[in-house]
Amino acid sequence: MRVLILGERAPGGLMGSFARGFVDLAIDVETFCLASAYAATLPAIRSRPLRRVAEPVLLAAFNEHVIRALQGRVADLVFVIKGQRLSAETVDRVREATGAPVVNFYPDDPFSPERSNRLAYGPNVLAAYDVCFTFARHLIPRYEQAHARGTHYLPFARDPGLHSPFRGTSHPKFDVVFVGNLDADRVRVLDALAVDHRVAVFGERTTAVVPKGSALARATFGPAAYGADLSHALATAAISLNVMRPQNAQSHNMRSYESPACGAFTLSQRTPELTELFAEGEEIVCFGDEAELRDVVTRWLPDEAGRAAVAAAGFDRVRDD
Repeated sequence: MRVLILGERAPGGLMGSFARGFVDLAIDVETFCLASAYAATLPAIRSRPLRRVAEPVLLAAFNEHVIRALQGRVADLVFVIKGQRLSAETVDRVREATGAPVVNFYPDDPFSPERSNRLAYGPNVLAAYDVCFTFARHLIPRYEQAHARGTHYLPFARDPGLHSPFRGTSHPKFDVVFVGNLDADRVRVLDALAVDHRVAVFGERTTAVVPKGSALARATFGPAAYGADLSHALATAAISLNVMRPQNAQSHNMRSYESPACGAFTLSQRTPELTELFAEGEEIVCFGDEAELRDVVTRWLPDEAGRAAVAAAGFDRVRDD
């Protein structure tokens, strides 16, 4: 079987994980980076307002570039990861060019108003795919409203090639570590802890969104961490904190699996789906608001043996997912 994956080559990205998964199943895999294809058609327009005005022209050029690049490719399945800039016509033409069904896995909320999440041509593009997969059960009715031909639930999982417990000797220097990019909600949650606890944050452009003079501004900041670096970063603290973005508030995110897979004691914002996927208090611990967060941190920080037991159970839960 031959699978062509259209996605984005990025450190710790999903395209690499899915490619490894297919190869493990003895499937021939070819990848195509949509981000590189878009960059290749993007002129040097420094002004953001001008880029937005030119976006329809840029999107049209990108879609034509993709179609030309995929001419002559042979596949039994085309697997699109996100593909937020693809038009319905391009999906149809990729199907014709390859002679293969085209399926989509959208790792964000395609119906979100957030610019980074939404589909450039609108949710109706989803109807062009032969099958759609979503990480969140609660989004399935929205897919049906968009006339998707078939929608299936596909939660995130551990990639053994990226996520394993830290093997070195590490004595936690911090009480709480957060790995990921910051937004206003995450800053508020972390600020509530930074008043009384040693906090470390690893991510891109993190300090740019932290208010000067806040408790969080006194935290330790490091670069984004992926793979072995992620495992090492999480091992620097007693507690690995997972705070959901609004689009994940009813479901789960990649860190829900990555953190336990790195052998970390994981404290996650509670969601309806997360407590179905994990046994709360046994495989992970959860919090609702900032008051409960502070209570949970106070409860678990001195209990090293208890944290180790939860971390071990969490790893067992995700090890073979």
